[in-house]
Amino acid sequence: MQQSEMFALLERKIEEMLEEVELLRMEVAELRDAKAALETDKADSVRRLQGLLERFESAAQEQQSAA
Repeated sequence: MQQSEMFALLERKIEEMLEEVELLRMEVAELRDAKAALETDKADSVRRLQGLLERFESAAQEQQSAA
């Protein structure tokens, strides 16, 4: 293999690796966005569940007071 062929092969390999790195960066960005959305959903769910628990506790206290 001649030196010019080796350089061409090396250049192609480097370009492929750079493309792969860019794809991985995009995937990481997408995963970060998905994680942020899931964390927001989780916080909303926890808040709603806490509200429901407070209602149940309030209803239980009202029943105890009425008894």
